[in-house]
Amino acid sequence: MGTKMEVAQLESRMNVEDYRKLRGLFLDPSGAPRSLSRTDFINLSWSSVGRGSGEEYGLLFDSVLVTRQQRGLLPDVDAVKGEGRIDWGGLCSFLLLHLSDKVKNTRTSRGPPWKPPRTLTCPHRHPVQKLLHLQSSCQYLSVSKGGTVAVWDAEDVSLLRTHRLQNSTVSPKDLWVTDVVLLPNAHKIAVSFTSKEVCFYDIRSKQDFECKYKIQGLKLIPWCLDYWADPSNPDHAVLTIGDNGGQVSVLHFTAAQISLFESPRTDSDSADIIRWEELMEGKQRSCYTVTHRGHAPARVRKVRYLDSLDAVVSCSTAAQSSVAIGWRQKESRSLRVTSFITKSGVWDMDHHRGLNLIATAGVDHQVLLWNPYVTSKPVCGLVGHAGPVTAVCFMHNQQRLLSYSRDKVLCLWDVSSQLCVRRLAGVFPETQGDAQTLLFVHEERGFLVLSFNSRLLLLEEQRKRRGAASTSTL
Repeated sequence: MGTKMEVAQLESRMNVEDYRKLRGLFLDPSGAPRSLSRTDFINLSWSSVGRGSGEEYGLLFDSVLVTRQQRGLLPDVDAVKGEGRIDWGGLCSFLLLHLSDKVKNTRTSRGPPWKPPRTLTCPHRHPVQKLLHLQSSCQYLSVSKGGTVAVWDAEDVSLLRTHRLQNSTVSPKDLWVTDVVLLPNAHKIAVSFTSKEVCFYDIRSKQDFECKYKIQGLKLIPWCLDYWADPSNPDHAVLTIGDNGGQVSVLHFTAAQISLFESPRTDSDSADIIRWEELMEGKQRSCYTVTHRGHAPARVRKVRYLDSLDAVVSCSTAAQSSVAIGWRQKESRSLRVTSFITKSGVWDMDHHRGLNLIATAGVDHQVLLWNPYVTSKPVCGLVGHAGPVTAVCFMHNQQRLLSYSRDKVLCLWDVSSQLCVRRLAGVFPETQGDAQTLLFVHEERGFLVLSFNSRLLLLEEQRKRRGAASTSTL
């Protein structure tokens, strides 16, 4: 039998007119009520309603019968599936019971999960491009568009020190950061710049953030980054770059802990120079590159390497290439691309490894959940925002999702029931124009940080007092 979530997916896509069509199926030609077998229900529903699949209607049929059996209305589950029939009254009873469960779950989970928000004393003058957790030093790192790095204490999120990134290629006034990622196995951060460079800074050196490598000669501006290292073999790692012309580039490292690149040339920073052409031509023995242009000519907004799928997922605000997945072809070292289409494109996305779902933040106000293998339609839509959704982030320890929209509303969703279990509004700062907003979640600490251009707002999870059992409502 199907899961509650699978049945709910069909229900969430049906409207009042669809249910009217279903009701008509339970009337014979004379208008008298009738019951339907499983085969008749699937065939008639699929052809009449024109929404969903035969498999989904089969799951709905089985759920109605098994629910009736559990309530003592039918004798045996096996007999239900083999000989059972349902009528309109039975279907309505199941739907009402399911709705009652949803309401009950919503009421029990609406407790306020966060303390009153706290504005952090922030040194940034430009929009914050990324927040990172440095697990090795128990610190947080924030990096702004202007190249300022702020280091924060992980316990109370107090500011410890600041630093300004150096890049001899451009003058300080022309240095603009587009994204940052942490390379924990190499003890570095990779920073992309509008100067069409990616620089790698050592976070353990005596001289703070000393530049060790520079990738130069990119054709377009690297706009977003992602990094993954194999926990069982940290020498194997993947850096993914999305640029402002729609190209996604995937750099596979084979000796990341020893040396990311073989690079004889240096510049005035004493940084090793790696030419992009050399990477594309395979001249680096410890690194090889594969690319695709699934978003061209639109700007790539976000990239993620999914090790569980051996694929890279990316998004853009172009409707025809809202989400693209590049599936790795091991034999040819190439990528096979599949694309998801939405009405107006996607600002942000995230992936839940356990559920194997991709969440997208839609320009059309929608939060959609996708099965990576099904490009024709989303699994479901989460309805609750009245403005473009700009950020989404899964709670990976639980089946929950956070989303934030330009109507200044933060929603916490229970993925299994597809319900908004917490809606937070009226506490976020006023900003001029469309503020750049990031969501940063540290589940173990119960911290949620939102950035509004250069401002940082901390939401801390409500916890029970000492002596009571630990709880997490995030």
